[in-house]
Amino acid sequence: MEGGFFTNQIIKTGCVMKKILFCSVLIFVFVIFWQSAGATTAEEWFKRGTDLEKQNDPIGAIAAYKKAIDLNSKYAQAYFRKGKVSFSLKPGNCVEAMEDFSAVIKLDSKNADAYYERGLVNAFMINNEQARSDMEIAAGLGHKVARKWLGLKEKGGIKYIHLDNYLSSKNGPVVHFDLDSADINPPYCSLLDEIGTALKGSLPKAMIILAGHADSTGTEKYNHNLSLKRAKAVRKYLLERQGIAPERVTMEAYGESEPVASNNSEKGRALNRRVDMVGVRVE
Repeated sequence: MEGGFFTNQIIKTGCVMKKILFCSVLIFVFVIFWQSAGATTAEEWFKRGTDLEKQNDPIGAIAAYKKAIDLNSKYAQAYFRKGKVSFSLKPGNCVEAMEDFSAVIKLDSKNADAYYERGLVNAFMINNEQARSDMEIAAGLGHKVARKWLGLKEKGGIKYIHLDNYLSSKNGPVVHFDLDSADINPPYCSLLDEIGTALKGSLPKAMIILAGHADSTGTEKYNHNLSLKRAKAVRKYLLERQGIAPERVTMEAYGESEPVASNNSEKGRALNRRVDMVGVRVE
């Protein structure tokens, strides 16, 4: 009798669990259907996208932003969020993200955030001159992080100088470093020699700011110190090998805080191990 009683209880419990599971599935399907049916305007799809971002569903968010753009081709914020989420999800989406940020800029030429984000994408694609141009525009519009990316402090009367115009190298005024190293690799010596020549010749009144950076390998404190060592190594080269006056060379250390590419890949980390060089003239 006891065995039969427990068997019946198990069967009843199983039936109840099946009913609960079935009801849960119905509720889930209803919620999804209701949400899809509920979004009818671009604003509602945009709100859906932001909600999905918070739920850590970037693919769903991108789809929602696309729907918002389909309904309103002039929805700048939808282009912006779509571009940012796409690039964060997969840096290989850089071309699509570039198009999105360019669309924002076309719709709103004073959008500093769009210039900054497009600058990051350009840097990832090693379009160094365009990246610097975007960052300078963003900085001019008051974007503080763009100013940090450029290695500039908050002060007025500064004219930015495109050092690219004084270089024969197509790689731009950037020195990259090996993992956990502050040693300047020989191929970059010719780049630094060109910059030294420009500072002594065509740019006698210019200063140069060295912004040291690191990838995310290691602790934050360690990476900050490593980025400073890299900036110091470049400064030492310019002072000792090119005879540049110390007061014309300043340094900033950003550690891992200002990546130009994702630290999730070796290629991205290699791009982040760098010293950016910015020419400025105070007027």
